[in-house]
Amino acid sequence: MSFPVFPIAYFGSVRYFQDLAQEKQVCLEISDHLPKQTFRNRMIILGSQGPQVLTMPLEKPAGSKTLTKDVVISYQQNWPTIHWRSLKTSYAAAPFFEHYASDIEQLLFKKFKFLVDLNLEINAFIQDAFQFSVESTLTETYETSYSTDYRESNYETLAMIGTYNQVLFTQKQFVPEVSILDLLFCEGPIGRKLIL
Repeated sequence: MSFPVFPIAYFGSVRYFQDLAQEKQVCLEISDHLPKQTFRNRMIILGSQGPQVLTMPLEKPAGSKTLTKDVVISYQQNWPTIHWRSLKTSYAAAPFFEHYASDIEQLLFKKFKFLVDLNLEINAFIQDAFQFSVESTLTETYETSYSTDYRESNYETLAMIGTYNQVLFTQKQFVPEVSILDLLFCEGPIGRKLIL
């Protein structure tokens, strides 16, 4: 395959979208086995106690052999409400929270069946919010390597390039591994400059 391969992400980190936005066309990996403890179903936001991880529960119909494209979102717990309340608590005072709040709320409460469908819609929303466009296709089979391969990048620990005003709480230093929502709520569309 001639273009870069990326994993899917649940409100991925700023660095994830910085890498993604550098490409004109990418392939999103959905034919792998979903790794445990992955940003594919969790995001990091800033709370009053510092970084906070929000995890979406999943069901794997074929156990550990379930392909990412077949992973189902579990609604046995009311995680959309938990995630939404956490976002409101953390970002209600952010300059652009009110502007994007209803869109994020709709995404969280839409009740997608498959993880891939939710993450693809999130990806489209983020690209629209920051006004950039990356054409994406989905993998049909699993390949062990590609010429440009981001699948093993740990976007939960990989710091973004650059900084911006994280106006919330009293962090003593900038936290560079947060969800793209932190940038969106704090900087709004101007955050595009940091992504591109």
